[in-house]
Amino acid sequence: MTNLAKLLIGGAATSLLAWGAHAAGGEKYVAGLGEGATAALAGAEVEGVTVAMETEPALSRVAVLSGEGLSDEQRAAAEAAVRGVDGVSEVRWAGEGDDAGAGAGGDGDGDAGDAATAAAVTECQTGVDAAIAEKSINFRSGSTFMPDSSLAVVTEVADALKNCSGMTVAVGGHTDATGSAEVNQNLSQGRADAVAAALTERGVAADRITATGFGSTQLKVPGDGANEANRRIEFTVSAGGASADAAEGGE
Repeated sequence: MTNLAKLLIGGAATSLLAWGAHAAGGEKYVAGLGEGATAALAGAEVEGVTVAMETEPALSRVAVLSGEGLSDEQRAAAEAAVRGVDGVSEVRWAGEGDDAGAGAGGDGDGDAGDAATAAAVTECQTGVDAAIAEKSINFRSGSTFMPDSSLAVVTEVADALKNCSGMTVAVGGHTDATGSAEVNQNLSQGRADAVAAALTERGVAADRITATGFGSTQLKVPGDGANEANRRIEFTVSAGGASADAAEGGE
């Protein structure tokens, strides 16, 4: 076997191992979402309802609820409990929406292509979600400076995005509601720009990244403007207009 052949085989093996590790991490993350949703139902004392994560497309973050003879109040309580689980992108009931689009007479090849794109976006977003799960991107107070611990999280996000050929990522910066609106807007934009620059330094092409500061206009905890959960960085993966829910890294 020539040296070139050995190099090609070695490179292919390395790529397969990397892909396998990424997929395994995503599967573990989605399994954790299912466990969290089950715990949320138990915590809300909703009886007669089971939950499972959707299996198609792979690594989907859609939670599917099942239950018979439930009142509207029970269904609403179950939906609210599962929607409250960080990382769950959508909640639906089994048997509802399964046949959406059937018989529409559209282009079969086009529909298949759209489904493949949506699945790829979901898989990429799930990989980013897994990279920042239970981690934070923090900044020095009133600054755009990130400590090494935060840069390590950005590195994990960049590694996840390298598996997402042809996709873009929107970096969103958010602050809490303390301070003036103008200061918060400028600070959130500066922090989003800093994260985007760090992603570029780690190999993500600059033309695949957008950075937007939202200041305190999109509070995660509207009733508590000073809550630290409002200070965060979000990552939203998209391709061809299809997008996945934002992944969040607290600030």
